[in-house]
Amino acid sequence: MDFSSIFILAIGILLTSIRIGMLFISTPVFASVKIPAPAKVVLVIGLALAMSKGLNADGFSSINLSWLISVMISEVLIGAAIAATLIAGFASFSIGGRLLDFQIGYGISGLVDIATRSNMPLLGSLLSMTAVLIFFGLDGHWALLQVVKLSFDAIPIGSSIFDLNLAKLIAYFGSCFSFGFAVVAPVVLCLFLIDIGMAFMSRSMPQMNVFVMSLAIKVIVGLIVLAMSVPFAGGVVKQIFESIFNMLNHLLG
Repeated sequence: MDFSSIFILAIGILLTSIRIGMLFISTPVFASVKIPAPAKVVLVIGLALAMSKGLNADGFSSINLSWLISVMISEVLIGAAIAATLIAGFASFSIGGRLLDFQIGYGISGLVDIATRSNMPLLGSLLSMTAVLIFFGLDGHWALLQVVKLSFDAIPIGSSIFDLNLAKLIAYFGSCFSFGFAVVAPVVLCLFLIDIGMAFMSRSMPQMNVFVMSLAIKVIVGLIVLAMSVPFAGGVVKQIFESIFNMLNHLLG
């Protein structure tokens, strides 16, 4: 193998690792666990080396600095678009948990996520971690890596971000709110009925501290109904995961 072949291979690994690295930086699937940076670098370079062997290197014949910078920026944007699809899908669980936090009363206090060092809702964090666990349990990470591999065939290195179907991606963001509500819909309905009952009670017995009493009742009822409804939420969770991969198919198609 001559020097030019080695140089082209190194450029292919570099550009491939940029697209793959966006998944490990941005997505909740891989970023939910605190992994040392050297381990991430080794893993990304190893995956890039495995995926770059089948790449078409015809466009690497005239390599210059301006071309390399433009392609690196394009790969960052393409990888970010793929990562945004996963972020939007898993945000459904966080949105549903945040809705419950506000209704139950956990929204008064904030929870600091040591992985992202940001304030996270209590039940939102619980649902998000459960979703990540289910995703790995269903071998979704292998399917995701296969999608990334296929993305190099659908959107070769050197393509523009405008080759992606960004309109579908933007429209997909709105569906996350619907999915988030569907995950916790039974709990939201029960808590809404409790709010109605407490409203009538406050009108009939104004001397009673309804606010303090409703907090305790909503916490107990909310957690019990959530524990009862989670085993029956498999259909919604499956639909969310399927929507992620369908969106990736439309995005790359």
